[in-house]
Amino acid sequence: MFNKNKKKNNEVIFNTHSNTDFNDLLEKPLERKTFVFFMIFIILIIVIFLWKLYGMQIVRNKEYIKKAKNNFIKTEVLFAERGIILDKNNKEIVWNEKNSLFEFPKRKYLKNIGLSHVLGFLSYPKKDKSGNYFTKEYEGKAGIEKYYNSYLNGKLGKKIIKINAKREVLSKNSIVFPENGKNLQLTIDLDLQKNLRESLKEYIDEGSYIGGAAMIMNVNTGEILSSVSLPEYDSNIMSDKVDKKKIKSYLTDKKNIFLNRAFLGGYTPGSIVKPFVGLLALENNIIKPEIKIKTYGKLILPNRYNPSKPTIFSDWKNQGIVNLNKAIAWSSNVYFYILGGGLKGIKNYSYRKGLGIDILSKGYKSFGFGEKTEIEKFKEKSGLVPDREWKKKIFKRDWNIGNTYFSSIGQFGFLTTPLQALVAVSAIANNGKILKPVITELGKKGEIKRKLLYSENNFKAIRRAMRETVLSGTTQSMNFDFVKIATKSGTAQIKNNTRVNSWVIGFWPYDKPKYAFVVLADNGPKRYQRGGASKTMTKFFLKLKEKKLDKYFK
Repeated sequence: MFNKNKKKNNEVIFNTHSNTDFNDLLEKPLERKTFVFFMIFIILIIVIFLWKLYGMQIVRNKEYIKKAKNNFIKTEVLFAERGIILDKNNKEIVWNEKNSLFEFPKRKYLKNIGLSHVLGFLSYPKKDKSGNYFTKEYEGKAGIEKYYNSYLNGKLGKKIIKINAKREVLSKNSIVFPENGKNLQLTIDLDLQKNLRESLKEYIDEGSYIGGAAMIMNVNTGEILSSVSLPEYDSNIMSDKVDKKKIKSYLTDKKNIFLNRAFLGGYTPGSIVKPFVGLLALENNIIKPEIKIKTYGKLILPNRYNPSKPTIFSDWKNQGIVNLNKAIAWSSNVYFYILGGGLKGIKNYSYRKGLGIDILSKGYKSFGFGEKTEIEKFKEKSGLVPDREWKKKIFKRDWNIGNTYFSSIGQFGFLTTPLQALVAVSAIANNGKILKPVITELGKKGEIKRKLLYSENNFKAIRRAMRETVLSGTTQSMNFDFVKIATKSGTAQIKNNTRVNSWVIGFWPYDKPKYAFVVLADNGPKRYQRGGASKTMTKFFLKLKEKKLDKYFK
């Protein structure tokens, strides 16, 4: 393109003439299609911009206005104070305490009163990492705190806070005030509760039981005046969730600390069923109170296939000749084997046939065994009354006389809760009223689930026999001069006859019953203890007397 020409003085001269027109290259115009594509691109950008503008200004106008306001207006929650829980005499059991570290009051529970399974625990409002609450309500996790959560909680309030661009607070204006939750009064009597808890704990510790339950109920209204389940947890620890080590120990403890043994524990009742068997036998003309039966300390059934190996149903001792009073007072197994299943070869006696399992199981159920008591909102276990259908379903075999004998003394698959036993013994005390128990003042007092149309004289006969248990039988430690009590003790074999549950049921005052009680000592060593769990109630009554709480003896 360029030609070099040499000249003197080493000058170089370029020849700018060539066959190519350089100016033509520089002035060549853009093609039309390039211009069109460029204009389309510009228009597209404008359209997108206008569409976005339309969406922001027209379609989502309110949303963006709200967001803009939120840039300088902040809503802050105002916590309602949760309702407190009181005993029947307006003594605080659960209350609230304000703490400068928290924006809401902290829950506080009375400790070591055996009531944690009834009260339960809760969780508190929670914040995220930014400091904002993602849960704003107290949330009941168990017991009263759970079942009456909305009643106790109240309603949240809120506060409007204005801030500037520097996040500085300009003003605070409350627009909705919180509504505090309602207080809840229980039927629990703290005086009875504390003394019953102390008495039960002393007994299960002395007897090396893994736990226990004890309850007291008004036999006319169904009010639960005391409900103890041991071992117990600390509701403060479970709600605060700070002591992780303690909570872990609760979860791993083999004694099953979270089990409410009073409502949810299913236990073999053993001999505490004998007053009910006696009443059924009286009602069905199987026996009369004065008729005596020779017991010999065991009942022998011949084995027609192998006469040298008869079947033996033993008693805990040879009771000799007993009537109804002595049979209940000293808990004769043989006497109740015969009432339940009869005895072949006996002639001219009404008890030779016995009640039979059909009448027996139906009678147990009439007292509330094998069904829920319907205690307000609480969870509870149904229990089990053995019968023909149950055995056929579980064991694929027909019922036999031996099964009836064991069912007559509260064994062979029989399971009940302490609460069921309490309702049942209350029916003996109040002439047959099966009450729905209540534990809060919101419950309907005195509601009768059904009325047993049994003879009043037969109820009196059973009450006399239970009184005899205190006067001359297995619970003589409760033969006080300041209050008359009627009882029935029981020991049930468990874990292949290697461990026992110890029971006592009863009522007082004997002449005009007002209170019923039940005590269960759960899973203790197999050794003879005269009176067994009745020692709990002995301790209890002595504590009331010592503290001059004589009003409960009337």
